[in-house]
Amino acid sequence: MFGKKSFVVAVAVASTFGADAVRADLKDGDVNIGVSGSGQLVAAWNGEVVDLPEIGGPLFGFGLDEPGFFTIDADQPNEDIFLLEAGHHIVLEVIALDDALKGWTPGFASVFDDPGETWDIGAGPFDEHPFWHIDSTDGGFVAPPGQTEWNATFRLLDTGTTGYAPSDPVIVTFAPEPGTLSLILLGGVMICRRGKACEEGFSRQR
Repeated sequence: MFGKKSFVVAVAVASTFGADAVRADLKDGDVNIGVSGSGQLVAAWNGEVVDLPEIGGPLFGFGLDEPGFFTIDADQPNEDIFLLEAGHHIVLEVIALDDALKGWTPGFASVFDDPGETWDIGAGPFDEHPFWHIDSTDGGFVAPPGQTEWNATFRLLDTGTTGYAPSDPVIVTFAPEPGTLSLILLGGVMICRRGKACEEGFSRQR
């Protein structure tokens, strides 16, 4: 497993929680999962863009095993988020991930990155951490100035007997750690050299 690094998460979602909310009683840096009083799954968090450090094998590009997914351990009635009842089973469903952005399930067993793909997180309580990876060797990778941020959009489903309604869509934005953009630029040049047209287009960007 690659090393962890302190950071905060930037997200945009239509839910009962503002993106700028600071909540000391929820687990900072992770997506906190509960259910609303109306029976809809809720994902709560705070923070800004997730900075991914450089990695150099066996995966290449930028990656980190944060944010994770954490089931809340106490009701938050003032925020309309409550403990999940017995019988729930949580699944992450991909809505969209930008090209070259991948989510690896714990243990690097499989990848989720295409619309409709799922990751079976399971029944709580849990504190599960996928590995988020901007793959600089991917054919869809675009180097700056073409792209400096990558978005993951997903929602949470309940396939258990509780039958909670799906969460609102969640958008998490990732970016290479400051100071590593030159590496992305170099990687983009190397990838573009696979095709003359790509190489010429990249030269025009520079």
